[in-house]
Amino acid sequence: MHEEILKNFREFIRKKGLKYTSEREEILEEILSIHGHFDVEELYQRLRQKNKKISKPSIYRSIPLFIEAGYIQEVYRQDGHSHYEVMINKAPHLHFLCLRCGKVEEIIDPELERLIRTKEAEKGFKLLTHHLESFGICETCQKAETTTLDMVEKGKVVEVLDLPTDVMCKKLIAMGLRKGELLKVLQVCGRTILVEIGNSRIVINKELASKIPVKIVRTEKVTEDLPCELINGEEALQEPCPLKDKDDACQIKDEKGCPRNFLIKLLSKL
Repeated sequence: MHEEILKNFREFIRKKGLKYTSEREEILEEILSIHGHFDVEELYQRLRQKNKKISKPSIYRSIPLFIEAGYIQEVYRQDGHSHYEVMINKAPHLHFLCLRCGKVEEIIDPELERLIRTKEAEKGFKLLTHHLESFGICETCQKAETTTLDMVEKGKVVEVLDLPTDVMCKKLIAMGLRKGELLKVLQVCGRTILVEIGNSRIVINKELASKIPVKIVRTEKVTEDLPCELINGEEALQEPCPLKDKDDACQIKDEKGCPRNFLIKLLSKL
């Protein structure tokens, strides 16, 4: 198979009016033996191990020719340099690239190939190469990802890594928050976060949440949304009541009319 490819490459070089060199042939042969992605440095080291006296500039000059001939393609750039893969007899596929650790996963799906071939036929287009990339965070990095509670999105279950020793955190500890505890973010509303710890729900101010380091464990579906006005109002329960007079007596005589009592009762039923 390699002989046929090399023969076609010689013809490709001849048609371009370029000089065919043994260096280019040796580089191409080495590329065809690589399974997976590679960069120029890796290719250079592989050639050196086989005592091939080929310089990096020669490799860099040859790469565009191999791409134009359809033998390889650039699949992604990482750490400031390009990575390539062999495209001969390769089905259309996409790459998942982790922005944290740099891991690349190749996704080959018959449905993807059928879709591309269908669109190719519909448009009367001759497909020479393809390049599909998706960027995100891999499962391993998501599990190991550490952040602070104020940065966590709705639906994330996190492990509390530590708790500061200030007064407000002591109140949270009294409400059941502990180091090593798992909590679920149910809702983020402006300057407050509604979290679930076991069977309890607590509203935490984002300023306080920014002091609580957590590790994201998993994602779970959140099936209900509470009004943000209610959640933001609950935060006020942690502050002195503005409706009480200097003798700590409530100025609202009708208990049913007190918004604080309403919040306390409603949240106790959640």
